[in-house]
Amino acid sequence: MKQNFDNAGVAQKVAMLLALPVAERALEMQLLKDDFAVWMEHNFNLQSHQVYQLYNKLSAGLRQELGTAISNYLMQGNVLQFQKDEKGDEEDPEFKELMVHGLDEWQDGVTTALLTPLFIRIYYPDPQQ
Repeated sequence: MKQNFDNAGVAQKVAMLLALPVAERALEMQLLKDDFAVWMEHNFNLQSHQVYQLYNKLSAGLRQELGTAISNYLMQGNVLQFQKDEKGDEEDPEFKELMVHGLDEWQDGVTTALLTPLFIRIYYPDPQQ
């Protein structure tokens, strides 16, 4: 079942993934690593502009890094920290920023990352700044 792509929906998806038996979780995480964008489309109710941004605003390299880091993090049984800010009525849905803490540390699994959380934030900065 697809989840909404918001804080509650991502939290629910993470909880569902962590509740899977390890073998099933490993299979799901391999799908995530193989193609982050397709996995996102398959698991979340994305709006057309979000699909566009996923494929056209995130580089293929960043999509690969995100898929690898999230997969490695969840395979260790960690709860992904995710925050997606709400946008105001007058804010442009195209004008958003992505911040990822721990992305580099979780590329190779657990060797250097055990004490580093993975935190993903999507926010809408003030365009006048």
